[in-house]
Amino acid sequence: MFRTFLFVLCVSATRAAEAPKADPADVVRQLDLACAEYQDTGQAQQAEPCLRRLLRLSGDLLGPHELSLNRVVNRLAGVYLELRQPAQAERLPLEKWLARLTAEAPLSTDRVDLLGTVAALALVRGQHGQSIARNHEAWAILEKRGETQTASAMAALNNLAIAYREAKRYQDAEDTLLRALAIGEQGGFAGTLALAYTHANLGHTYQSTKRYAAAERHLAHCLAIVEVLYGPASPRTVSVLNAHAAVLRKLGRKTEARAAESRVRNAGVSAFTGHSIDVADLARRRTR
Repeated sequence: MFRTFLFVLCVSATRAAEAPKADPADVVRQLDLACAEYQDTGQAQQAEPCLRRLLRLSGDLLGPHELSLNRVVNRLAGVYLELRQPAQAERLPLEKWLARLTAEAPLSTDRVDLLGTVAALALVRGQHGQSIARNHEAWAILEKRGETQTASAMAALNNLAIAYREAKRYQDAEDTLLRALAIGEQGGFAGTLALAYTHANLGHTYQSTKRYAAAERHLAHCLAIVEVLYGPASPRTVSVLNAHAAVLRKLGRKTEARAAESRVRNAGVSAFTGHSIDVADLARRRTR
């Protein structure tokens, strides 16, 4: 039913684009909604062509120099990272957009988001120091804007913690994530993807340092949230189930691990492979 809705939405947007009297702005809005739903539900394969079409239509409508195009470019880069196609993301004009945003809108949300994507690409290249520096830039912007207790702040801290973890700076990663967790628990973000993602990253960080009991606790919290948000068989839920099952096995809780693994097999979908920036964007849209 849900996939049918998305298909109909995309088809209607395409037909609207082909109609001679279609309002271009309305076409872009319809297609943007379809792309957002694909991203929101972890359907990166469907989101990629949707965003490429949105990028072309937005360019036709807004012109090649509109700052709002940055958002589409950034989302497309995020999808390529989800699909583990960093070379495709590297081909996008991310540095060009970042330079322009730095000059014309240095404290903008667009710049925060794009810094996160550039930081994620630096991680893929193994440039941990550059990734950490870019994430610090994003956090500094949020500090200047007085937005350090928001879902965007949680996302930025998660991104920074991932960079620390990849650099094997595990204590820095843990401290950063605990800051994000405090924001989530004290700021009314219960049940949001922002909080779930923080729990997931804490789980992975503790798993990296073989603190499996703590890892299991946080992955269980994450699983409880994503099951409510996306259902028991969504790609995002399956991803967390996989991680939870692995930790349960490390703890010797084999019966529970087998049950989780059985749920993964019965779901019949691939685990979501979303990277930090995509989820950061989703966190802002899912915050209630």
